[in-house]
Amino acid sequence: MTWKEAQQLLGALTAALALLDCHEPVSAPPDASPDSGAPRALAILSQAENERSASDVADVFRTSHDVVVRRAAARALARIGDPESEDALLRSLNDEDGETVSWGAYGLGFTCKGRDEVRVRALSARAASMGAGLAQEDAGAALDEIEPHTAIARAIGRCGGALAEAVLVAWVRSRGPFSNPAAYGLGDLARGRGALSDEAANALLDAGGSSAADTLSLANLYPFGRVERVSEALAPQVIDLARRALAHPSDLRAFAIRALSRSGRDAAPDLTRIVVSKDFTASERAEASRGLSLLGEPGRAGSSEAIARLTPDKDPFAITALGGDEFNVLLALVESLAGEAAPKQASSALYALATLSAPGTVPPALARRITALRCAAAGALANGAYDAEVLKKCDAEEGGEIGQRARLAALVRKPLVGERRTAWKTLVKSPHLRIREAAIEAIGRHPELTDAARVALAEALASDAPGVVATAANLVQAHPDRTMVLAERERRSAMDPSAPAPTASPSREIDHAVAIALEAALARSWPEDLVETRVGVLDAAAAIRLPSAHDRATKACNDPNVTVREHATKALRTLGESSPTCAAPKRAPREDSEAGAIDSMPASSRPVKVTFETDAGELTIVFDPQLAPRAVAKIVGLARSGFYQGMVVHRVVPGFVAQFGDPEGDGYGGSGALLRCETSPVPFAPLDVGVALAGRDTGSSQLFVTLARHPHLDGDYARIGHGEGNWAALAEGDKIRDVKVED
Repeated sequence: MTWKEAQQLLGALTAALALLDCHEPVSAPPDASPDSGAPRALAILSQAENERSASDVADVFRTSHDVVVRRAAARALARIGDPESEDALLRSLNDEDGETVSWGAYGLGFTCKGRDEVRVRALSARAASMGAGLAQEDAGAALDEIEPHTAIARAIGRCGGALAEAVLVAWVRSRGPFSNPAAYGLGDLARGRGALSDEAANALLDAGGSSAADTLSLANLYPFGRVERVSEALAPQVIDLARRALAHPSDLRAFAIRALSRSGRDAAPDLTRIVVSKDFTASERAEASRGLSLLGEPGRAGSSEAIARLTPDKDPFAITALGGDEFNVLLALVESLAGEAAPKQASSALYALATLSAPGTVPPALARRITALRCAAAGALANGAYDAEVLKKCDAEEGGEIGQRARLAALVRKPLVGERRTAWKTLVKSPHLRIREAAIEAIGRHPELTDAARVALAEALASDAPGVVATAANLVQAHPDRTMVLAERERRSAMDPSAPAPTASPSREIDHAVAIALEAALARSWPEDLVETRVGVLDAAAAIRLPSAHDRATKACNDPNVTVREHATKALRTLGESSPTCAAPKRAPREDSEAGAIDSMPASSRPVKVTFETDAGELTIVFDPQLAPRAVAKIVGLARSGFYQGMVVHRVVPGFVAQFGDPEGDGYGGSGALLRCETSPVPFAPLDVGVALAGRDTGSSQLFVTLARHPHLDGDYARIGHGEGNWAALAEGDKIRDVKVED
């Protein structure tokens, strides 16, 4: 569809809707159940949502006079998100209550794939009939953050396509109630494509406004931070708008920083200024540090200048400051130089960091941060020399994880042959899980490893560590050629003088040890929440046509978990089935008396405060069950049981998230039980807390705390609370020493 055709279609659609007047408010039928607004109705809807049973969301609930019940019905359908829910979600768009409309729009956008144009038509039609506003009914439980203009615009952005872009661009240019939400929708669309059309980019810039202080201007920068690169023709305008936005502190100012990082070499001075300035938050400065890594030589020059200015001298107070959020800014800056030879102008500062030490006895957390900076700087100086003296000395702990990570990073920058191959074979057997996993991942970039790679893959697939197994399985799925050896008959022919000369394309087969190990991993009974491992071995088995793969995929086709079923469908297609269908397994009908006993709220409806005593100080999360009652009940229960005590914060991306909740510490583990997704059309503000996922309905015990505003998280994760304290001061490897739950 051309741009002109899309605009014409949108105009015709809007005009037709105005004539048809097809969007009347929902009202309950005269014979609606008198219990439809009672706790029993909410209990049934809560259970239907959790069991992913759209058939239990009866029309009597969807059309109830009680708006709280209608909202619960729309929410359940949105979270179920199966084909059976579509018609009811479309009808929810017609409701007179804004929150109910928002849930309907969210559900349609969340499951838009394959139905994009139909749903964009329906969503834009509802917007045309909605006008400037839609009231939230006074029902006590309404959430201002669940807002229909935003829900509709972002659903359209998720759907994508020419019609979606035409609608969103028209709304951006309208300067009306949909203008700001449409900018976020275009950001969602750009995230899927990796680019913005010139028409969309110009609309965003034109609507940026003359005052960078208003929210509209900042929102219009968001899509530019989601593209791979802003075009040279538009970069000066984007940089100009971003510069004006930087003068006004806001949670959305990070959009300007991300837009600058995609705007080419002329943005490097601005990002450098942000990194070294205390007028910006630690998260904003870390974001700018990463942005410099995208700008080529000007960015590397900016990083070099900033490192020189921020590297602490021998002043004990300056070194002690690395125990706070300043550490992550400096670490992000040094890591921005990774992968290439360090610029000469950075050598002096990098050497100072690589030999940094604190006087006297320092706390373990500060010592670990200093080691991380030393090894990051040493890696930049080593330029691929894995045995460089500066790299050997960066970690005082013999065989320490930080030192091994730096050594491996240097090692894999060059072909793994000779002594480098021997060094890799040592690291792929490291006692540190994340080092093993990183070494396995390197196999995909190093075909020269040949037999050593196959041995490592077989050993990894036989491991008891689910993350190691999942990493190896993912490698096999992505690079099945790394598991192939000369077929046995070809080997016999090669040894037979009377056999014909070998062909140019001799037959190959799967390495026997790899096949045996993968077969055992596939047959193993993994805990239900190790979804990444379960689907990883299934994908790998299908990729190499393992004999048992079809039977295993058929069994997985009936798994209760939707993500497992999705991978089973893909595996069956890989194995030759033309149109496999893996529907949710049928459950036994529930007796009416059983339905009446269902508990609609599995925990207290009041927020619960949990305090984590960490290496970075006391940090708090206030868990709010309003949007995700089951997740909050599960996480608070784990906190009460001591589950998080002694746990490592295994992931920190400065300026993005801090994540914890995996007992193994490598990001693959959980509590042993799965959580259904309780996602919502609400934004993730800085310090909001979400449930980490590896696909739909794959949550368990891992949480993340956002360190800045990142709209791409909105709607994809369950928001379960808000953090308090300086979460930006956490570093990877920090421990949770104690956990206190306040009732």
